[in-house]
Amino acid sequence: MTGEAEGPERRFEFDDLTGAVAPTAVDADPDAGFRETVRRLLDPGSGRRSLHWGRSYLYEARWRLAAQAAETAVVVKQFRHDDLRARLRRRRRGSRARLSFRAARRLRRLGIPTPEPLLYAESNSIGGPAWYVCRLVPEALELRYVLRALNAGTAPEQFPGIHAPTLLRRVGALAAELHRHGVWFRDLTSGNVLLSEPTTDAELFLVDLNRARFRRRLSTSQRLRDLSRMPVLRQADRAEYLAGYRPGGLPWLQRIWFEIYHRGFRFKLGSKRGARRGLRRLSDLLLPRRRAHPHVPEAERGTSATERTVWDPLTDQPHQQATRGQRLGVRLRDAGHHARPLLRSAVPLLLSVAEARRVRRALDRVPAPVRFGGLGVAVGPGSAPVASLAGAIDDLGVDTVLLRFHLWQGVDPELEQLARTLRHGERPVDLVFQFCQDRSLVRDAALWRRRVEEAVAALAPCGRRFLIGQAPNRSKWGAWRPGDYWSLLAAGAAAVRAQCPDACVLAPAVIDFEPHATAGLIHSGLPERHFDILASQLYVDRRGAPENRQLGFDLAGKLAVLRSLARRAPDCGSGRSWVTEFNWPLAEGPHAPAGRDVAVDEDAQASYLVRYALEALGSGLAERVYWWQLAAAGYGLLDPRGDGLRQRPAYLALRQLQRELAGAEVLRLRMPSGLRGYRALREGREIRIVWAPGGRGRSYTPPGEVRAARDRDGRELQRVPAVLGGAPVYLECGAPAPT
Repeated sequence: MTGEAEGPERRFEFDDLTGAVAPTAVDADPDAGFRETVRRLLDPGSGRRSLHWGRSYLYEARWRLAAQAAETAVVVKQFRHDDLRARLRRRRRGSRARLSFRAARRLRRLGIPTPEPLLYAESNSIGGPAWYVCRLVPEALELRYVLRALNAGTAPEQFPGIHAPTLLRRVGALAAELHRHGVWFRDLTSGNVLLSEPTTDAELFLVDLNRARFRRRLSTSQRLRDLSRMPVLRQADRAEYLAGYRPGGLPWLQRIWFEIYHRGFRFKLGSKRGARRGLRRLSDLLLPRRRAHPHVPEAERGTSATERTVWDPLTDQPHQQATRGQRLGVRLRDAGHHARPLLRSAVPLLLSVAEARRVRRALDRVPAPVRFGGLGVAVGPGSAPVASLAGAIDDLGVDTVLLRFHLWQGVDPELEQLARTLRHGERPVDLVFQFCQDRSLVRDAALWRRRVEEAVAALAPCGRRFLIGQAPNRSKWGAWRPGDYWSLLAAGAAAVRAQCPDACVLAPAVIDFEPHATAGLIHSGLPERHFDILASQLYVDRRGAPENRQLGFDLAGKLAVLRSLARRAPDCGSGRSWVTEFNWPLAEGPHAPAGRDVAVDEDAQASYLVRYALEALGSGLAERVYWWQLAAAGYGLLDPRGDGLRQRPAYLALRQLQRELAGAEVLRLRMPSGLRGYRALREGREIRIVWAPGGRGRSYTPPGEVRAARDRDGRELQRVPAVLGGAPVYLECGAPAPT
């Protein structure tokens, strides 16, 4: 619907927000119910799915508009104003949300298509966020994906319903319509044009309107600068695009001018990417500050650096509000407390590293068969209904589950119920209970012990494995010194063993690959700090693929270091090593527990999960691994947003891995360069799992007959792939083939 007179906007003002709503969205002036609706819309936790995560965050939500019985799908775009340039721009022209809202209403009055604007809201603080809400275009396709395929020469295969020359002419005609009405869009790129469907005749919509300027008449330079931003790289395609803008194309002088602008814009984009990364790192070094998502609350004023931690419910973890400089000051003050454990463990650490290198080389030369098992999932509080979680765990077929309890909140009754359900179900599941701390429990030893005692009394009938503490090498979890964690471990282990003499205690749950931190925490030699199994939260997501190296070690090498440390440590009773937490975060804005540089898409996450589990369990270097967590926005196997629990590709991949390999005898294969693989023998069948770690296509010819081929998620393949990629493939062979 365009070209209509929508009436004047209706202003509203709350305690901390001001904004306006379109008259088509509400029946009357904004009231208390409307306030609740706005609060819900602007909370990213209410989003049903993420649409884009960049300098701004876009997500889909639901809103019951005026005179409508059913809820309408809307898009919420969250703008940030947390740097000096954005604040100055907001002072001069208003927030980008307000500009987007008013530009959209004006474009629609001109008959130019853009999704229906519904609302904008902005914080009263100049540095606070602002939001723009419009109607969702269902199944919208960004023009950028069509142009990428067109530039790569794959558009006919990827988009068979689109005739590229006709579509390019339509895009050019849309630009001409803008300019005819005096609209200088200033950001007319492929990402800001939506197709209602992947067809030539799809309706086109313009989005991202905050930079648009409205003039009586545009200069030639302004028009050509607008046109030059569209990334149409091939000369023939540019000719079609410009023919749509002006029949017969541009005059020769304007065409030269256009080409200069076009090439200059492409050069500017390429140079800005590298410059932005460098400037960001430099500014972080010179002006250390915390970049939090707008929904993360501020720490209380006047609190010390060690107390400036707040809880982020969207990532299910604390957020450290202390700046880099403040944390450095605390570390320097506590340097002696950190130096003593490091000095005590230096020799064992060096010996463990040397041993791990020998083990890693031997793994390639003379791999040994191992029994595949120990693949599990973790569940945190409040992630999903108990019945749904129990059903998903049964469907996955995993035989071990870790339940994480936030003891500053007490024993979560839903997790306790889940523990009873899993323990006494038709297929009993081995349970591990993790007791996490915050700063209040680190400060109050008596309260910590009391909470552990309460938790053990409630959970002991369901299991005997207890993990004490969480990420002691990260100050956001409340432990600033090694002594902070040792106090938690001593009190927690004593409380566990007092009620369960046969309990198995795990520690210390160091996060990421920081072997010096692990070594320092497990070489005290004091009996009160004794534990049974080394627990590590071995994230390798910051390195990308699990096979990528860090400090000279790939994933198998890192696991070898940890296992060697466990065997040498006087505090570890068994020499056993488990990975109690790993995942790859998704590019889903504030739900992702790490930054955009670490985030991956759902397909890569699923492939990395399988490859991580195979390298860890198939090599025998870890006894168990647990994915964190089963249901969560931003990283979970299941997406709890929207209606029900959506199974992500990682869920399907883990389920298929468990079905194919659980209980099998697994042997690492010696593969050609650029390929990895494992052979599994189970019930008289041989299954080969193969992939190319680099993600690039690598040719592969399996030895012997292949009876069946299945992809990573369990779908049958019509033929054996001649080229392997990053997604593992299962090949069921006729008879055991030589390695």
